[in-house]
Amino acid sequence: MHKSFFSRVILVPSVVWLSVFFGASTGSGRELVEYITPAGPWGGIVSVVTVTISFAVALFLCFEIARRYNAYDYRVMSKLLLGKAWPIYEVVLLLGMLLALAIASTASGELLSKRFDLPKLWGTGALLLLVVLSVYKGRVFIEKSMTIAVAALLAAFLYIGFKVAGNHSALLVESFSASKVHFNGVSTALQYAMVNLSYIPLILYAARGIKTRSESATGAISAAIFATIPLFFLHIIFIAGYPEILSEELPIYWLLKRITSDWFVDIYVAILFLLIVQTGVGLLQGFIERMDGWFLQRNGRNIPPTWNGLLSFGVMGASLLLSTIGLIDLIRGAYMILFMGFIVTFVIPLLTVGSYRVFKARN
Repeated sequence: MHKSFFSRVILVPSVVWLSVFFGASTGSGRELVEYITPAGPWGGIVSVVTVTISFAVALFLCFEIARRYNAYDYRVMSKLLLGKAWPIYEVVLLLGMLLALAIASTASGELLSKRFDLPKLWGTGALLLLVVLSVYKGRVFIEKSMTIAVAALLAAFLYIGFKVAGNHSALLVESFSASKVHFNGVSTALQYAMVNLSYIPLILYAARGIKTRSESATGAISAAIFATIPLFFLHIIFIAGYPEILSEELPIYWLLKRITSDWFVDIYVAILFLLIVQTGVGLLQGFIERMDGWFLQRNGRNIPPTWNGLLSFGVMGASLLLSTIGLIDLIRGAYMILFMGFIVTFVIPLLTVGSYRVFKARN
């Protein structure tokens, strides 16, 4: 267990949640141009704030339930929220996980194909191998690799911000000055937030170091802000290419080609590919934690490491079949299905039963 307060309460939950949330279509910018940036300069900012608040509330409730009831895998969490109906959430979550991994696979293939003119299968194949290897290495390796990936991302953002400020600051000031604060994008932002926050039970292993309610709150707020800082940043720089950027399949790649040099585009593609890998790793580790809990309960010992790799390989293989649909169609088609499923099986139970368990029920 991590000993320092910063590491166990702030760093690990924030890094794991950002890695899972950011790596696939958020890192490519596709989700933003579907659900955030269409609201315009200030409307998009309101949308990101909406996402941040939604994440903070859901993370706090999940972290506190996990702490109080030792519910660090989604099977135990869903039993606490749904009772005997818990398998329904597992079905919806597994479908959502497959779709998220399919989006990650598609994004990785598209990135390597567009930038390096490689067959898309190479990108998806490399993703599969790296995810399986990382999950096989275990939780400690995963947390360390995620920290490195996020540090690289923040360094890249600093450079991009410098370039945008130097070349497009007047355009951004003009765009925000001509725009008004409005709440027209809140409904789509909530849809976006609720689909993504429903994956929180898959990353509860990152909250094992949290010991008190105040630490649950601190960890939740930190993770929510940390995960959505890239949304603020990407939305602002996307305004430099608005509205043309809304039709791009890989918006961040399209914009970087216009404002930075070729060598930096190569670096960002490598960083983004690494974060896409971390998305797959973070989601699959949650699935492994659930299977490990089941195996421990039945057999009195943890699941063998080789099983981790085999389970990961099977799940990633299924997601690769879905990835043939295409990035835009996956995002547009999956969100409404997952939104309805997660509202019924997770969001409403979390806000009602979960809130009762946190604020009313005794341990």
